[in-house]
Amino acid sequence: MAQAEAGPDGLLVVSPDGRMLFTNGRFAEIWGFDRELIAEGDDGRALEEAVSRVVDPERFLARVREIYQRPARSHDEIRLTDGRVLDRYGAPLHAPDGEYLGYAWYFRDVTAQKQTESQLRELVRTLQASLLPPRPPAIPGMEVAVRHRPGSPGLSVGGDFYDVFRLRGDAWGVAIGDVCGKGAQAAALTALARYSLRGAAMHAESPAAVLGEVNETLLEDQTLGERFCALVYARVEHDWCGAWVTLAAAGHPLPLVLRSSGWVDVRGQHGGLLGLFDDVELSEDRVGLGPGDAIVLCTDGVSEARDARGELFGDERLFAVLSAHAGQPAERIASEVVDQAVAFSAGPQCDDIAVVVLRVPPQAAEDPEGRLRQAIGRVPARRSSSCGGTRGGARVTPPREARLPLRAEAAAAREARAFVRAVLRSWRIHDVGMTDAELVAAELVANAIRHTGQPRVMVVAYDGGAVRLEVGDGSRLAPRPRLAGHDATDGRGLSIVAALASRWGVDLVPGGKRVWAELPTSGSD
Repeated sequence: MAQAEAGPDGLLVVSPDGRMLFTNGRFAEIWGFDRELIAEGDDGRALEEAVSRVVDPERFLARVREIYQRPARSHDEIRLTDGRVLDRYGAPLHAPDGEYLGYAWYFRDVTAQKQTESQLRELVRTLQASLLPPRPPAIPGMEVAVRHRPGSPGLSVGGDFYDVFRLRGDAWGVAIGDVCGKGAQAAALTALARYSLRGAAMHAESPAAVLGEVNETLLEDQTLGERFCALVYARVEHDWCGAWVTLAAAGHPLPLVLRSSGWVDVRGQHGGLLGLFDDVELSEDRVGLGPGDAIVLCTDGVSEARDARGELFGDERLFAVLSAHAGQPAERIASEVVDQAVAFSAGPQCDDIAVVVLRVPPQAAEDPEGRLRQAIGRVPARRSSSCGGTRGGARVTPPREARLPLRAEAAAAREARAFVRAVLRSWRIHDVGMTDAELVAAELVANAIRHTGQPRVMVVAYDGGAVRLEVGDGSRLAPRPRLAGHDATDGRGLSIVAALASRWGVDLVPGGKRVWAELPTSGSD
């Protein structure tokens, strides 16, 4: 009894028939009950008094009655009309033989703790906001959409950040990154990475060189310990066709180009994390955006969102979300990426999410000169004759991958041919027979439609030595070439693939398979 009186919690024990068997002084003090009420020992009377002191009396009373009807452990929070906050715990009491003896309530005044937590949350929000641009970013003549969603609510600053800023001349810098950990040290690393990147970008045009300077800056700061940063930096320049984006990636998910026609092009090369080693390998990619095209940068909080079973949202779902919203405004694309990843996780989002979408408005094709005058105040010389792709005659650096979602319709084969043609031209791969590649793609898609009815995706990949065409479907049955007669109208699809490709095969994947074929390249234009 002495221990109960000395404790910080108010204690009340109620018998099965509604009598107050025991209370301590702290209980009466917390609730402001007088001695007469306590002496009566009537829990019903005490409830009436308590109800007059709480902010939500109906909820308070309903919870008590529910507990008394079905005694079980409980924990909730009560807000009082005088502004105080109480933590309420409860537990049933049983004799050794299992007989129910009554219910014990514990009340603790946590008002000061809640006020401190509220102040800390406000401090975290302020600090988090200071690590992001102070106003919605904008690039004249382009659509810009950003989303930043912290992970599970807490008192720690997250590590995801983004930035969009004007460079010298007619260029803009765009960055998205993720630092190791959370809290004060992560915030310090985020600030250092963001501001050192801005400083480097003002005098270095090469994105790889900019990231290299950020790496040097992080290594020089000994207070960061072994913390590191993943980062993508892109330099955006207006052009007659829309825009050119030169980018470099350091340990970060690669940017995705969403073409207005619906296919997704994975851009950039994987580089090392920043802040760990003196010699970090970084390379650049340059991609053109035509009217209606968008480039999407996401932190790994999107693809690594998990559902209740632990399954990842993954790249496949991300590609599907993007393809389904091709041609949509940048704001819609950014919202869908975040909303669908969060909905998939179906619970508290553990990791932060940051998304940046840049899109050339489709109206850019109608009056390119007027758009350029409005955006940058002048009309630069025309630097390319086509919109989208890679500037100049050099092919893209391998590895490279582009994806197109497939419909279970005969028209999908025609769409696959156009997709392959557009991708190979965009990548400047001219030493693969275009007709052969289109025919192989069409046959693979037609085969998936005819024999499975579940075509899902077509992938074009380039590894520097061969172009690989893959068609995924929802069946795990392996296809088999057939010998078709002279008068047969079908059955030759895989035979054509085998004749045109250097090799082909089947890979089983979760939920189905991929039928693939490779066409060799010379490795240079």
